Amino acid sequence: MNRVVVAIFFLLSFSNTFSQSKQVSKEQTKRKNVFEIDCSIRALEVENDSTCWFTGSKNKFGYTNDYGKIWKENVIKYDTFNLEFRSISVTTNSVFILSVGSPALLFKIDKKTLNYKLVYKETNKKAFYDSMQFWDDENGIAVGDPTANCMSIVLTKDGGNSWKKIACENLPLAVEGEAAFAASNTNISLVDQKAFIATGGKEANLLVVNDYGKSWKKYKTPITHGEKMTGIFSMDNLSMDTAIIAGGDWSAKQKTDNAMAITKDGGNSWQIIEKNAGYTSCIQFIHKTKTLLACSTTGIYYSNNFAESWKKVSEEGYYTFRISKNESYLYFSGRNNLMSIDLTTLLNK
Repeated sequence: MNRVVVAIFFLLSFSNTFSQSKQVSKEQTKRKNVFEIDCSIRALEVENDSTCWFTGSKNKFGYTNDYGKIWKENVIKYDTFNLEFRSISVTTNSVFILSVGSPALLFKIDKKTLNYKLVYKETNKKAFYDSMQFWDDENGIAVGDPTANCMSIVLTKDGGNSWKKIACENLPLAVEGEAAFAASNTNISLVDQKAFIATGGKEANLLVVNDYGKSWKKYKTPITHGEKMTGIFSMDNLSMDTAIIAGGDWSAKQKTDNAMAITKDGGNSWQIIEKNAGYTSCIQFIHKTKTLLACSTTGIYYSNNFAESWKKVSEEGYYTFRISKNESYLYFSGRNNLMSIDLTTLLNK
């Protein structure tokens, strides 16, 4: 390569992003901030109470560090690809974002400089990555739809500098038509050194991962399944024993049959939640109060009795949300918008 070609390749692959600050819209109040953005956002990650990172379509990622009053947009420039990111995870010094389709591109971003580098690439035409999480600063996991006869699982053990895909011979087999959903970056839930991975489509199962990915088991769940857009879209653990799974039928969002279930014995048995909001794209525990929040494009819902009943607290629909570290502040995202709100304000609406 001549020097010009080398320079162009370097700029396309590893250049700094541009950053621009934008004020929230006129809907801003003391306890609620709304920000309009020209992209679809299905992946959020909180760093601390005031700082939340996002990534979405149109090559974009960004963050707020003042509770959502001002957001900074940034763009990944890699070749001529128009990338959509639906997976994000944050460690002490870095942010990781993963594109959803083929080629699957995973970038490591330095928090301070916003410099980025490509750390994993997969060109299989079937590549479609749905979710990513880190246990700690060294160990991370990402899950995608099958490219062979198992779910696609990639692991890092060196802080995200390198990633390795696990061979299907070392994973539970996936039935034809089983996959995962890139709806809210919440079909992976981490507890200690375990990971719980939710699937849907032909079957709605949980893959349970031990010791940072060393051993695997697969369990069936009672969540509705069988069609392409049915299954578990989101899950969360209150503890090793108590977990909730939710989803339903994306093509018939009003259906409540087998759309939500809870376990209190580590998944040995599941209680179907009959009274639910129908299709749910994101569900999370508020650990301090052992209550639950859920959302979809139909609205935001709250339960204070382990999901036995739900109250609709907002007509505004979102794809996903995250709860701040002290569990008093919330960040939501959807199509062309981001919203941050005090928990008390939301529940008193």
